[in-house]
Amino acid sequence: MRKAMSMWKSFMTGVLFVVLFASTSRSQGLDLQGPVAQIVKADADFAQSVADRNRERFLSLIAETATFGGGTPNELHGRDAIMQEWAAFFSPDGPTLTWAPTKGEIIGAGDLGYTIGRSVFRSKGADGKTTERHGQYVTVWKKQADGTWKAIYDAGSTIP
Repeated sequence: MRKAMSMWKSFMTGVLFVVLFASTSRSQGLDLQGPVAQIVKADADFAQSVADRNRERFLSLIAETATFGGGTPNELHGRDAIMQEWAAFFSPDGPTLTWAPTKGEIIGAGDLGYTIGRSVFRSKGADGKTTERHGQYVTVWKKQADGTWKAIYDAGSTIP
């Protein structure tokens, strides 16, 4: 009997949490379409900065304390380390990385969101032939005090 009562209490606590969370979210009246559109645009601008080989624009979209490649042996911390690793993409003859967001969501209080999408990395080998790798990525965005969105985390993987 005690076990049944404990399970019932847990169940009701869970239901109460869901109801309170749902009502709080509605009462805040967050316009999630606006911020979603903003992070998808930030992601597209981010991709365009690399396509244009525009180092300054690229850096302007990354938070000072960002992490790229999180959870991998090549994890990068901070804007300077990221730029050093990505420098080849800004060289006229460097490799290219193109990507496009396929989904964006806002989470929490509306100041954090993420985009996911597909990417293509192209580079020339020693033989002059172009190799191509397709992948997927996730970028986490944080809304700044000035209302802009900056990447705070980015990771990707190659599609086999």
